[in-house]
Amino acid sequence: VCGLKDGDARACDRNVAFDIRSYKRLKMFVHAESTVQTGQEMVKDGDVTLFMRLGTDFTDNYYEYEIPLKMSQWYDQSSGNVWPDANNIDILFDSLIAVKQRRNNLVSAGAAYMNELYSEEDNTTAGRLIKVIGNPNLQGLKIVMVGIRNPHKDGDNPFKPDDGRDKCLEVWINELRLTDFDQHGGWAALARMNANLADFGNVAISGNYSTPYWGSIEKRVSERQRETIVGWDGTSSFELGKFFP
Repeated sequence: VCGLKDGDARACDRNVAFDIRSYKRLKMFVHAESTVQTGQEMVKDGDVTLFMRLGTDFTDNYYEYEIPLKMSQWYDQSSGNVWPDANNIDILFDSLIAVKQRRNNLVSAGAAYMNELYSEEDNTTAGRLIKVIGNPNLQGLKIVMVGIRNPHKDGDNPFKPDDGRDKCLEVWINELRLTDFDQHGGWAALARMNANLADFGNVAISGNYSTPYWGSIEKRVSERQRETIVGWDGTSSFELGKFFP
């Protein structure tokens, strides 16, 4: 991207159909380097940010994770310079959900609005932001967007100081992946009772109970149930003619 104006952003996106609740984290490697153009300065660390949106649409229902980019130095081909740890994306899904819950509490109190972007700093990694708008759902993930942003100098910019100038840079993103299977086990039970009341009648009662993460052997981790299921059934038959001659 070249000529990225102050407050502007560019992104790429992909349509997906994922239920990512079986995983705990999303990770990705990021590389950024400044490109020199006539009349422009080298991009410095933190001048540009990378953001990722996860949700059901691009504008009204999504989570966003934003990090300031560290620029790789030219002519240094070490892996720590090309793929610096400071640029690694590591999103803990529980952190996204916690921010959404706190936002919902503020909405209930009249201190925030569902249709406005709500932002907090990631409490697991300083200097990174988690944002939420609308009602995104990790069960029905529909879009993944990755982009770069030149934060607005005079706007609500937590990544200050900022020079307000256009930026030219090259960014690589690599190995977007889900990690840390949620390997909780579940259990299920089935009970059945039959009773014969001599030649007067029969009574049959059955019940079943299963917990979240229960699944049969042939099911994948993502196909295991996510709720508690309770069921019962009862049948009876009586020979009422026994009461009459």
